[in-house]
Amino acid sequence: MPSQNPLPRHIQDMDAATSLEHHWGYSDRALPCIVDAGSCEYLDAVYHNGHDLSILYSWIMWCVIGAVFLLWWGVRTVVPKARVGGGGGRGGRVDVEVEGAGAGAGAGAGGKVKQGVLYRGVRATHAFVNRWLLPESFVGFFGHVSRLQILILAVICTYLTIFSFIALVYKTWITPVKGTPFFNTRTGMGPFSDRIGILAYALTPFTILLSSRESILSLLTGIPYQNFNFLHRWTGRVIFVQSFVHTLIWTIIEARLYQPQPKVWNGFIREQYIIFGVFAMLFISFLTLFSTRWMVRLTGYEFFRKTHYAVGFLYVAACWGHWTRLAVFMIASLALMGVDRGLRLLRSGMIHFGYKDGNRGWGFRSAQAEMIAYDSPDDEDGTVVRLDFTFNHDPWIIGQHFYLCFPGLTVWQSHPFTPMSIPAASPQLPHHTYIIRAFKGETARLAKLALEQGNGSTTPVVLGGPYGTSILGDSLSDRPGNVLGVAGGTGITFVLPALIKFAETCTGAAELVWMIRRTRDVAWLLPELTELKEKMKNGKMGDFKIRIFVTRDVRPSNVSGGSTPVEEKSIEIGEAEKEKDITYTTQKALSADDAIASAIRAQANFEVEWLKDHHPSVQGHGGAHVLDSFIERARAAGGRSLVVGSGPPGLGHDLRAAIAAQSEAGKVWRGELAHDVELCWDDRLVL
Repeated sequence: MPSQNPLPRHIQDMDAATSLEHHWGYSDRALPCIVDAGSCEYLDAVYHNGHDLSILYSWIMWCVIGAVFLLWWGVRTVVPKARVGGGGGRGGRVDVEVEGAGAGAGAGAGGKVKQGVLYRGVRATHAFVNRWLLPESFVGFFGHVSRLQILILAVICTYLTIFSFIALVYKTWITPVKGTPFFNTRTGMGPFSDRIGILAYALTPFTILLSSRESILSLLTGIPYQNFNFLHRWTGRVIFVQSFVHTLIWTIIEARLYQPQPKVWNGFIREQYIIFGVFAMLFISFLTLFSTRWMVRLTGYEFFRKTHYAVGFLYVAACWGHWTRLAVFMIASLALMGVDRGLRLLRSGMIHFGYKDGNRGWGFRSAQAEMIAYDSPDDEDGTVVRLDFTFNHDPWIIGQHFYLCFPGLTVWQSHPFTPMSIPAASPQLPHHTYIIRAFKGETARLAKLALEQGNGSTTPVVLGGPYGTSILGDSLSDRPGNVLGVAGGTGITFVLPALIKFAETCTGAAELVWMIRRTRDVAWLLPELTELKEKMKNGKMGDFKIRIFVTRDVRPSNVSGGSTPVEEKSIEIGEAEKEKDITYTTQKALSADDAIASAIRAQANFEVEWLKDHHPSVQGHGGAHVLDSFIERARAAGGRSLVVGSGPPGLGHDLRAAIAAQSEAGKVWRGELAHDVELCWDDRLVL
């Protein structure tokens, strides 16, 4: 097997050495140095500045990473909670004490809640961060992420840039080639190239850690694993840049600066470790190119996901072959990948292995999901599929999601979906409800299957998970005083369970804002909506309000209440639907159209607005503005507020900007918790 030893290029005479100096992750150095003075100086720069300090800076980087996450965990552990008194009255200020139903979860009527200086300091700091770091910037370049994530990436890049250039010897040595009339040109480019190569190796396990679904980072920070995807993508691109520069520099050195040519280059490119390096560069180039947003859209998410796993593994293996002396970083990377995949299989096994129905014994059993398809008459809005099934497993936490695999289509794919149902407590069996919009690939095949087999047919489902963290907090004392849910289309599955749970267990203001394209889209959650309206009518949902905005329709004439632009003419739901022969899930006593009309009929704290051709504004005043009108309710109820959102990326962009405008650290410090607003945005599929 050809050696990785770079000594022939470093012109060391191992036979003449009286001692060998060990350097971790690199070749031993022969001492004393008996070649020309220039070569000896160059070797000093290579070993000390190019390698030893690079290893030191790599371990410092990992110590800083570990310290940051341990500190984060420590702060989460000791951070003060809102003190919950025996009750809460009305009002919106917190000085030494707070009056208000929403001042703390579980506060009843008539009591006061005292808040300490440390707690107010923590909340004021949170409001300050929201004010300046929650909005999005450079969306065209970074995508829909907050300034905070961009700042963290900037800090990482700054560290890598600084430690890529410091403590290097910037000098040129012209050294003779023994036994020839040629001279080698040795420069600081070699040690610099080694430096960035080592940093790229050290960064690889961290990049994989950021992508892990079974994430230790989530356990330490309480942040859902998907929120680390942005940093995973961009640290991967940083590794690509480091690898490219490393490859380019050594190509220049070996093909141009070292003599005689082409002998040196021909010998260099045939080395086995260089062949592994070439393949590693090809693999990281593939990963970088095919993870860009435009390429994912072109090839499809399923192609991206499968190739990312396979080529990522090949890249790590090629890096190991390229420089085995630093295999510790690649072993750690492969271990993280293996543990992540293994725990995913274990989760699914724990859900699906057990006693089968009847006398069929013990083994693997899948859930049987009932399918209902809602097809678009003009095919503009696509098909939406509703899945319902009951399955025996431990309940999940509201805010978590499952990866669903449909064996009837393929066993090689799974996709993340949030259950719209609230997990039942034991001994009741958990019921799952999913609303899935069909795009390309697997979801399109699922929609086709549902349409072909007919509504009410079933298909097997294999669950993986649950993944994610709680939306409302781990305990009542963690919960906000008020909750606003803003959902676009099928994003309702992420938002609705948190609102229902909050309204049933807490006393603050709760509001659902659901934006849909067509009036017929209400059918997706007709049973839930009907039940909610009945509970609201009977006073079982507290201060709960529902607002539905229909953005591409006008008010049907058989629906009372609601609003529509005055210049628009109303249309009959029934005629449009009968022409397209659409079937909806309905109550048996009513036709589909009558059921929808009944479900959206106005009542106290329930309203529908038809906007015809535009969306409601997130910020501003008036009937069609979302956040400011809710903040007025929250100020009357008292306490801090949580906004739970899911939908198109543009909606998340507007919510971040609006919440940042509402966040004022000074007022929060003085106790005006109406300006302490937090956002929980569902960004599982943001690329």
